[in-house]
Amino acid sequence: MKETRIAPAAQDQNQSKGAKPVKILITEDELIVALDLQVRLKNLGYEIVGIASSGDDALLQVEDKRPDLVLMDIILHGEMDGVETSRLIRDNFDVPVIFLTANADPQTLERAGATHPFSCLLKPFKERELKFSIEMALFHHNTSRQLREANDKLEQRVEERTAELAASYTALQNELREHRKTLADLRATQVIAQSADRAKNEFLATISHEFLTPMNGILGMLDILQESSPTQQQLEYLRVAQLSGESLLTFINELLDYSNIENGTMEFSPTAFSVREQLECFLKPLALRAKEKQLNLSWNVEESVPEYIVTDHTRVGQVLVNLVSNAIKFTDQGEVKIKVAQLARENDRAHLAFSVRDTGCGIPEDKQKVVFEPFVQADSSHSRRHGGVGLGLSIASHLIALMGGHIGMETKEGVGSRFFFDLWVDLPGP
Repeated sequence: MKETRIAPAAQDQNQSKGAKPVKILITEDELIVALDLQVRLKNLGYEIVGIASSGDDALLQVEDKRPDLVLMDIILHGEMDGVETSRLIRDNFDVPVIFLTANADPQTLERAGATHPFSCLLKPFKERELKFSIEMALFHHNTSRQLREANDKLEQRVEERTAELAASYTALQNELREHRKTLADLRATQVIAQSADRAKNEFLATISHEFLTPMNGILGMLDILQESSPTQQQLEYLRVAQLSGESLLTFINELLDYSNIENGTMEFSPTAFSVREQLECFLKPLALRAKEKQLNLSWNVEESVPEYIVTDHTRVGQVLVNLVSNAIKFTDQGEVKIKVAQLARENDRAHLAFSVRDTGCGIPEDKQKVVFEPFVQADSSHSRRHGGVGLGLSIASHLIALMGGHIGMETKEGVGSRFFFDLWVDLPGP
Protein backbone atom coordinates (compact mmCIF):
# COMPACT_ATOMS: atom_id res chain seq x y z
CA MET A 1 0.00 0.00 0.00
CA LYS A 2 1.33 3.44 -0.91
CA GLU A 3 2.41 5.39 2.15
CA THR A 4 0.88 8.80 2.73
CA ARG A 5 3.29 11.26 4.29
CA ILE A 6 1.36 13.67 6.45
CA ALA A 7 2.48 17.28 6.24
CA PRO A 8 2.31 19.41 9.40
CA ALA A 9 -0.28 21.72 7.87
CA ALA A 10 -2.69 18.82 7.45
CA GLN A 11 -2.98 17.87 11.11
CA ASP A 12 -6.71 17.73 11.81
CA GLN A 13 -6.51 16.63 15.43
CA ASN A 14 -3.36 18.29 16.77
CA GLN A 15 -3.40 21.85 15.57
CA SER A 16 -5.90 24.51 14.69
CA LYS A 17 -5.79 28.24 14.62
CA GLY A 18 -5.66 29.49 18.20
CA ALA A 19 -5.47 25.97 19.73
CA LYS A 20 -2.55 24.45 21.59
CA PRO A 21 -0.73 21.48 19.95
CA VAL A 22 -0.78 18.07 21.59
CA LYS A 23 2.04 17.72 24.16
CA ILE A 24 4.01 14.46 24.07
CA LEU A 25 6.63 13.04 26.45
CA ILE A 26 9.15 10.61 24.90
CA THR A 27 10.48 7.88 27.23
CA GLU A 28 13.45 6.20 25.48
CA ASP A 29 16.84 5.28 26.94
CA GLU A 30 18.65 5.41 23.57
CA LEU A 31 19.32 9.10 22.93
CA ILE A 32 19.74 8.78 19.16
CA VAL A 33 16.42 6.97 18.84
CA ALA A 34 14.74 9.55 21.09
CA LEU A 35 16.10 12.50 19.10
CA ASP A 36 15.03 10.92 15.80
CA LEU A 37 11.54 10.35 17.20
CA GLN A 38 11.47 13.95 18.45
CA VAL A 39 12.19 15.26 14.94
CA ARG A 40 9.49 13.04 13.40
CA LEU A 41 6.91 14.13 15.93
CA LYS A 42 7.73 17.81 15.44
CA ASN A 43 7.35 17.33 11.68
CA LEU A 44 3.87 15.97 12.39
CA GLY A 45 3.01 19.10 14.35
CA TYR A 46 3.25 17.80 17.91
CA GLU A 47 4.94 19.58 20.84
CA ILE A 48 7.65 17.58 22.64
CA VAL A 49 7.67 18.54 26.34
CA GLY A 50 10.65 16.37 27.22
CA ILE A 51 12.71 13.21 26.77
CA ALA A 52 12.95 10.79 29.70
CA SER A 53 15.63 8.09 29.77
CA SER A 54 14.28 6.06 32.70
CA GLY A 55 11.04 5.18 34.46
CA ASP A 56 11.77 7.43 37.43
CA ASP A 57 12.58 10.33 35.12
CA ALA A 58 9.35 9.75 33.18
CA LEU A 59 7.21 9.84 36.35
CA LEU A 60 8.82 13.10 37.44
CA GLN A 61 8.32 14.74 34.04
CA VAL A 62 4.69 13.54 33.76
CA GLU A 63 3.92 15.07 37.16
CA ASP A 64 5.74 18.30 36.31
CA LYS A 65 4.81 18.85 32.65
CA ARG A 66 1.43 17.10 32.38
CA PRO A 67 1.74 15.84 28.79
CA ASP A 68 -1.31 14.77 26.76
CA LEU A 69 0.33 11.46 25.81
CA VAL A 70 3.45 9.40 26.59
CA LEU A 71 5.43 7.34 24.05
CA MET A 72 7.04 4.61 26.17
CA ASP A 73 9.84 2.21 25.25
CA ILE A 74 9.12 -1.13 26.99
CA ILE A 75 12.80 -1.91 27.67
CA LEU A 76 14.37 0.80 29.89
CA HIS A 77 17.53 1.03 31.98
CA GLY A 78 17.04 1.24 35.73
CA GLU A 79 14.84 -0.50 38.28
CA MET A 80 11.57 0.10 36.42
CA ASP A 81 10.87 -0.97 32.87
CA GLY A 82 8.33 0.70 30.59
CA VAL A 83 5.51 -1.65 31.67
CA GLU A 84 5.75 -0.76 35.37
CA THR A 85 6.21 2.92 34.55
CA SER A 86 3.09 2.85 32.34
CA ARG A 87 1.06 1.27 35.14
CA LEU A 88 2.07 4.03 37.56
CA ILE A 89 1.29 6.74 34.99
CA ARG A 90 -2.12 5.21 34.32
CA ASP A 91 -3.00 4.85 38.02
CA ASN A 92 -1.76 8.28 39.12
CA PHE A 93 -2.07 10.68 36.18
CA ASP A 94 -4.67 9.27 33.72
CA VAL A 95 -2.38 9.96 30.73
CA PRO A 96 -2.64 7.63 27.68
CA VAL A 97 0.49 5.57 26.92
CA ILE A 98 1.64 4.05 23.61
CA PHE A 99 4.33 1.38 23.87
CA LEU A 100 7.33 1.31 21.51
CA THR A 101 9.34 -1.90 21.14
CA ALA A 102 11.62 -3.68 18.71
CA ASN A 103 11.30 -7.02 20.48
CA ALA A 104 10.15 -8.32 23.85
CA ASP A 105 9.64 -11.71 25.44
CA PRO A 106 6.07 -13.11 25.75
CA GLN A 107 6.00 -12.57 29.51
CA THR A 108 6.85 -8.88 29.12
CA LEU A 109 4.23 -8.47 26.39
CA GLU A 110 1.64 -10.12 28.65
CA ARG A 111 2.52 -7.68 31.46
CA ALA A 112 2.31 -4.80 28.99
CA GLY A 113 -1.16 -5.87 27.88
CA ALA A 114 -2.35 -5.90 31.50
CA THR A 115 -1.69 -2.14 31.76
CA HIS A 116 -4.28 -1.49 29.00
CA PRO A 117 -2.06 0.59 26.68
CA PHE A 118 -3.83 2.50 23.93
CA SER A 119 -1.53 1.01 21.28
CA CYS A 120 1.83 -0.64 20.65
CA LEU A 121 4.14 0.24 17.75
CA LEU A 122 6.73 -2.24 16.54
CA LYS A 123 10.04 -0.60 15.55
CA PRO A 124 10.70 0.48 12.89
CA PHE A 125 7.39 2.18 12.11
CA LYS A 126 6.20 4.69 9.51
CA GLU A 127 5.06 8.23 10.22
CA ARG A 128 1.52 7.42 9.14
CA GLU A 129 1.39 4.53 11.62
CA LEU A 130 2.79 6.81 14.34
CA LYS A 131 0.23 9.54 13.64
CA PHE A 132 -2.63 7.04 13.42
CA SER A 133 -1.73 5.45 16.78
CA ILE A 134 -1.41 8.84 18.49
CA GLU A 135 -4.70 10.17 17.11
CA MET A 136 -6.57 6.95 17.98
CA ALA A 137 -5.14 6.97 21.52
CA LEU A 138 -6.15 10.59 22.08
CA PHE A 139 -9.58 10.02 20.54
CA HIS A 140 -10.41 6.96 22.64
CA HIS A 141 -8.98 8.52 25.81
CA ASN A 142 -11.11 11.65 25.35
CA THR A 143 -14.17 9.62 24.35
CA SER A 144 -13.88 7.38 27.41
CA ARG A 145 -13.66 10.43 29.64
CA GLN A 146 -16.71 12.00 27.98
CA LEU A 147 -18.66 8.77 28.35
CA ARG A 148 -17.73 8.54 32.02
CA GLU A 149 -18.83 12.14 32.59
CA ALA A 150 -22.07 11.55 30.69
CA ASN A 151 -22.74 8.41 32.72
CA ASP A 152 -22.09 10.25 35.97
CA LYS A 153 -24.55 12.98 35.02
CA LEU A 154 -27.18 10.50 33.87
CA GLU A 155 -26.88 8.44 37.04
CA GLN A 156 -27.24 11.56 39.18
CA ARG A 157 -30.40 12.66 37.34
CA VAL A 158 -31.93 9.20 37.44
CA GLU A 159 -31.29 8.90 41.18
CA GLU A 160 -33.09 12.22 41.77
CA ARG A 161 -36.24 10.86 40.11
CA THR A 162 -36.24 7.32 41.49
CA ALA A 163 -39.58 7.77 43.28
CA GLU A 164 -41.41 8.84 40.11
CA LEU A 165 -39.70 6.50 37.65
CA ALA A 166 -39.08 3.33 39.64
CA ALA A 167 -39.66 0.94 36.75
CA SER A 168 -37.67 3.03 34.28
CA TYR A 169 -34.94 3.50 36.84
CA THR A 170 -34.52 -0.26 37.27
CA ALA A 171 -34.28 -0.79 33.52
CA LEU A 172 -31.82 2.08 33.20
CA GLN A 173 -29.63 0.73 36.00
CA ASN A 174 -29.51 -2.67 34.29
CA GLU A 175 -28.55 -1.01 31.03
CA LEU A 176 -25.88 1.10 32.71
CA ARG A 177 -24.42 -1.97 34.43
CA GLU A 178 -24.38 -3.81 31.11
CA HIS A 179 -22.77 -0.79 29.49
CA ARG A 180 -20.02 -0.65 32.11
CA LYS A 181 -19.46 -4.39 31.79
CA THR A 182 -19.24 -4.10 27.99
CA LEU A 183 -16.72 -1.28 28.22
CA ALA A 184 -14.68 -3.33 30.68
CA ASP A 185 -14.80 -6.32 28.31
CA LEU A 186 -13.67 -4.12 25.42
CA ARG A 187 -10.70 -2.82 27.38
CA ALA A 188 -9.83 -6.35 28.55
CA THR A 189 -9.90 -7.79 25.00
CA GLN A 190 -7.45 -5.27 23.56
CA VAL A 191 -4.23 -7.14 22.88
CA ILE A 192 -0.80 -6.25 21.61
CA ALA A 193 -0.58 -7.40 17.99
CA GLN A 194 2.38 -9.40 16.66
CA SER A 195 2.44 -7.73 13.27
CA ALA A 196 1.98 -4.03 12.44
CA ASP A 197 -0.28 -4.54 9.41
CA ARG A 198 -2.27 -7.33 11.04
CA ALA A 199 -2.62 -5.30 14.23
CA LYS A 200 -3.95 -2.28 12.35
CA ASN A 201 -6.59 -4.12 10.30
CA GLU A 202 -7.76 -6.46 13.06
CA PHE A 203 -8.01 -3.61 15.54
CA LEU A 204 -10.14 -1.49 13.19
CA ALA A 205 -12.53 -4.33 12.39
CA THR A 206 -12.87 -5.64 15.96
CA ILE A 207 -13.29 -2.32 17.73
CA SER A 208 -15.85 -1.11 15.17
CA HIS A 209 -18.06 -4.20 15.49
CA GLU A 210 -17.80 -4.34 19.28
CA PHE A 211 -18.62 -0.66 19.79
CA LEU A 212 -21.77 -0.72 17.63
CA THR A 213 -23.92 -2.77 20.01
CA PRO A 214 -23.27 -0.80 23.23
CA MET A 215 -23.40 2.51 21.39
CA ASN A 216 -26.78 1.68 19.84
CA GLY A 217 -27.92 0.66 23.32
CA ILE A 218 -26.78 3.98 24.76
CA LEU A 219 -28.55 5.96 22.04
CA GLY A 220 -31.70 3.90 22.54
CA MET A 221 -31.75 4.58 26.28
CA LEU A 222 -31.18 8.29 25.63
CA ASP A 223 -34.26 8.30 23.36
CA ILE A 224 -36.31 6.63 26.13
CA LEU A 225 -35.11 9.14 28.71
CA GLN A 226 -36.06 12.08 26.49
CA GLU A 227 -39.62 10.73 26.38
CA SER A 228 -39.89 10.32 30.19
CA SER A 229 -40.75 13.97 30.97
CA PRO A 230 -37.26 15.20 31.96
CA THR A 231 -36.71 18.72 33.20
CA GLN A 232 -35.34 21.30 30.77
CA GLN A 233 -31.86 21.01 32.29
CA GLN A 234 -31.98 17.21 32.13
CA LEU A 235 -33.11 17.42 28.51
CA GLU A 236 -30.11 19.57 27.65
CA TYR A 237 -27.76 17.00 29.21
CA LEU A 238 -29.47 14.22 27.27
CA ARG A 239 -29.17 16.11 23.98
CA VAL A 240 -25.47 16.72 24.53
CA ALA A 241 -24.94 13.03 25.32
CA GLN A 242 -26.96 11.98 22.27
CA LEU A 243 -25.03 14.26 19.90
CA SER A 244 -21.74 12.90 21.26
CA GLY A 245 -23.00 9.34 20.85
CA GLU A 246 -24.19 9.92 17.29
CA SER A 247 -20.84 11.49 16.42
CA LEU A 248 -19.02 8.47 17.83
CA LEU A 249 -21.39 6.08 16.00
CA THR A 250 -20.64 7.85 12.69
CA PHE A 251 -16.93 7.52 13.35
CA ILE A 252 -17.31 3.81 14.19
CA ASN A 253 -19.21 3.17 10.94
CA GLU A 254 -16.50 4.98 8.99
CA LEU A 255 -13.83 2.87 10.66
CA LEU A 256 -15.78 -0.29 9.79
CA ASP A 257 -16.10 0.75 6.14
CA TYR A 258 -12.40 1.66 6.01
CA SER A 259 -11.48 -1.71 7.52
CA ASN A 260 -13.69 -3.59 5.03
CA ILE A 261 -12.10 -1.68 2.16
CA GLU A 262 -8.59 -2.40 3.46
CA ASN A 263 -9.41 -6.10 3.88
CA GLY A 264 -11.18 -6.39 0.52
CA THR A 265 -14.46 -7.44 2.17
CA MET A 266 -16.67 -4.51 1.16
CA GLU A 267 -19.99 -5.83 -0.18
CA PHE A 268 -22.33 -4.25 -2.74
CA SER A 269 -26.04 -5.00 -3.34
CA PRO A 270 -27.34 -3.63 -6.66
CA THR A 271 -31.10 -2.97 -6.79
CA ALA A 272 -33.44 -1.07 -9.09
CA PHE A 273 -34.53 2.33 -7.76
CA SER A 274 -35.76 5.76 -8.83
CA VAL A 275 -32.93 8.27 -9.11
CA ARG A 276 -35.16 11.24 -8.35
CA GLU A 277 -36.98 9.68 -5.39
CA GLN A 278 -33.80 8.40 -3.75
CA LEU A 279 -31.99 11.69 -4.28
CA GLU A 280 -34.78 13.48 -2.44
CA CYS A 281 -34.62 10.93 0.41
CA PHE A 282 -30.85 11.40 0.69
CA LEU A 283 -30.95 15.19 0.67
CA LYS A 284 -34.05 16.14 2.69
CA PRO A 285 -32.37 15.59 6.09
CA LEU A 286 -29.38 17.64 4.91
CA ALA A 287 -31.70 20.47 3.87
CA LEU A 288 -32.45 21.08 7.55
CA ARG A 289 -28.75 21.48 8.32
CA ALA A 290 -28.37 23.86 5.38
CA LYS A 291 -31.35 25.88 6.58
CA GLU A 292 -29.79 26.23 10.04
CA LYS A 293 -26.76 27.88 8.38
CA GLN A 294 -29.02 29.96 6.08
CA LEU A 295 -27.64 28.22 3.00
CA ASN A 296 -29.60 27.52 -0.17
CA LEU A 297 -29.52 23.76 -0.90
CA SER A 298 -30.88 22.73 -4.31
CA TRP A 299 -30.66 19.71 -6.62
CA ASN A 300 -31.46 19.03 -10.25
CA VAL A 301 -31.76 15.79 -12.22
CA GLU A 302 -31.58 16.40 -15.98
CA GLU A 303 -34.41 15.05 -18.12
CA SER A 304 -32.05 12.71 -19.98
CA VAL A 305 -31.32 10.76 -16.78
CA PRO A 306 -33.32 7.47 -16.73
CA GLU A 307 -36.12 7.26 -14.18
CA TYR A 308 -34.89 3.90 -12.84
CA ILE A 309 -31.36 2.51 -12.65
CA VAL A 310 -29.73 -0.59 -11.13
CA THR A 311 -26.79 -0.13 -8.74
CA ASP A 312 -26.13 -0.10 -4.99
CA HIS A 313 -28.23 2.91 -3.98
CA THR A 314 -27.00 2.70 -0.37
CA ARG A 315 -23.36 3.20 -1.39
CA VAL A 316 -24.23 5.89 -3.94
CA GLY A 317 -26.22 7.66 -1.23
CA GLN A 318 -23.34 7.29 1.22
CA VAL A 319 -20.98 9.05 -1.18
CA LEU A 320 -23.49 11.80 -2.03
CA VAL A 321 -24.36 12.45 1.61
CA ASN A 322 -20.67 12.69 2.48
CA LEU A 323 -19.97 15.19 -0.30
CA VAL A 324 -23.04 17.31 0.50
CA SER A 325 -22.36 17.19 4.25
CA ASN A 326 -18.81 18.44 3.65
CA ALA A 327 -20.10 21.18 1.37
CA ILE A 328 -22.55 22.38 4.04
CA LYS A 329 -19.93 22.03 6.78
CA PHE A 330 -17.32 24.18 5.01
CA THR A 331 -19.71 26.78 3.54
CA ASP A 332 -20.64 29.73 5.75
CA GLN A 333 -22.72 31.64 3.22
CA GLY A 334 -24.12 31.16 -0.26
CA GLU A 335 -25.38 27.87 -1.68
CA VAL A 336 -24.82 24.18 -2.30
CA LYS A 337 -25.99 22.70 -5.61
CA ILE A 338 -26.32 19.02 -6.56
CA LYS A 339 -26.64 17.94 -10.19
CA VAL A 340 -27.19 14.56 -11.86
CA ALA A 341 -26.63 14.24 -15.61
CA GLN A 342 -26.34 11.49 -18.21
CA LEU A 343 -23.06 11.39 -20.11
CA ALA A 344 -23.82 8.45 -22.40
CA ARG A 345 -26.13 5.45 -22.91
CA GLU A 346 -25.30 2.10 -24.45
CA ASN A 347 -28.11 -0.45 -24.81
CA ASP A 348 -29.02 -1.46 -21.24
CA ARG A 349 -26.42 0.75 -19.50
CA ALA A 350 -26.13 4.46 -18.71
CA HIS A 351 -23.14 6.60 -17.79
CA LEU A 352 -24.22 9.07 -15.08
CA ALA A 353 -22.38 12.04 -13.57
CA PHE A 354 -23.05 13.41 -10.07
CA SER A 355 -21.67 16.74 -8.87
CA VAL A 356 -21.81 18.84 -5.68
CA ARG A 357 -20.88 22.52 -5.96
CA ASP A 358 -20.53 24.94 -3.03
CA THR A 359 -19.51 28.53 -2.35
CA GLY A 360 -17.35 27.62 0.64
CA CYS A 361 -13.78 28.32 1.62
CA GLY A 362 -12.22 26.14 -1.09
CA ILE A 363 -9.06 24.06 -0.72
CA PRO A 364 -5.51 25.49 -1.00
CA GLU A 365 -3.56 24.19 -3.99
CA ASP A 366 -0.88 22.54 -1.86
CA LYS A 367 -3.54 20.52 0.01
CA GLN A 368 -5.55 19.26 -2.96
CA LYS A 369 -3.45 16.14 -3.54
CA VAL A 370 -4.16 14.72 -0.07
CA VAL A 371 -7.90 15.28 0.45
CA PHE A 372 -8.77 11.74 -0.69
CA GLU A 373 -6.15 10.14 1.56
CA PRO A 374 -7.28 8.50 4.85
CA PHE A 375 -6.97 10.43 8.12
CA VAL A 376 -6.17 13.66 6.27
CA GLN A 377 -8.14 16.90 6.10
CA ALA A 378 -7.09 19.88 4.05
CA ASP A 379 -8.07 22.57 6.56
CA SER A 380 -7.10 21.84 10.16
CA SER A 381 -8.87 24.93 11.55
CA HIS A 382 -12.21 23.85 10.07
CA SER A 383 -11.75 20.21 11.06
CA ARG A 384 -11.08 21.26 14.65
CA ARG A 385 -14.26 23.38 14.65
CA HIS A 386 -16.51 20.82 12.93
CA GLY A 387 -14.92 17.51 13.97
CA GLY A 388 -14.06 14.43 11.93
CA VAL A 389 -10.87 12.51 11.32
CA GLY A 390 -10.58 12.63 7.53
CA LEU A 391 -12.04 9.23 6.56
CA GLY A 392 -15.15 10.31 4.63
CA LEU A 393 -13.56 11.36 1.34
CA SER A 394 -11.15 8.43 1.40
CA ILE A 395 -14.05 5.99 1.83
CA ALA A 396 -16.03 7.76 -0.91
CA SER A 397 -13.07 7.53 -3.28
CA HIS A 398 -12.64 3.80 -2.64
CA LEU A 399 -16.37 3.08 -2.97
CA ILE A 400 -16.61 4.81 -6.34
CA ALA A 401 -13.46 3.04 -7.56
CA LEU A 402 -14.83 -0.36 -6.44
CA MET A 403 -18.05 0.39 -8.34
CA GLY A 404 -16.03 1.11 -11.48
CA GLY A 405 -16.32 4.89 -11.42
CA HIS A 406 -14.09 7.92 -10.95
CA ILE A 407 -14.19 10.73 -8.38
CA GLY A 408 -12.50 14.13 -8.56
CA MET A 409 -12.75 17.77 -7.63
CA GLU A 410 -12.30 21.34 -8.84
CA THR A 411 -11.61 23.99 -6.22
CA LYS A 412 -10.40 27.53 -5.76
CA GLU A 413 -9.45 28.89 -2.38
CA GLY A 414 -11.89 31.54 -1.18
CA VAL A 415 -14.35 30.83 -4.00
CA GLY A 416 -15.65 27.29 -3.52
CA SER A 417 -15.35 23.68 -4.63
CA ARG A 418 -17.01 21.18 -6.93
CA PHE A 419 -16.76 17.46 -6.16
CA PHE A 420 -17.95 15.04 -8.80
CA PHE A 421 -18.05 11.34 -9.63
CA ASP A 422 -19.31 9.24 -12.53
CA LEU A 423 -20.67 5.69 -12.71
CA TRP A 424 -21.80 3.23 -15.32
CA VAL A 425 -25.14 1.80 -14.11
CA ASP A 426 -27.45 -0.89 -15.47
CA LEU A 427 -30.98 -0.17 -16.64
CA PRO A 428 -33.81 -2.43 -15.45
CA GLY A 429 -35.46 -4.70 -17.96
CA PRO A 430 -38.98 -4.11 -19.30
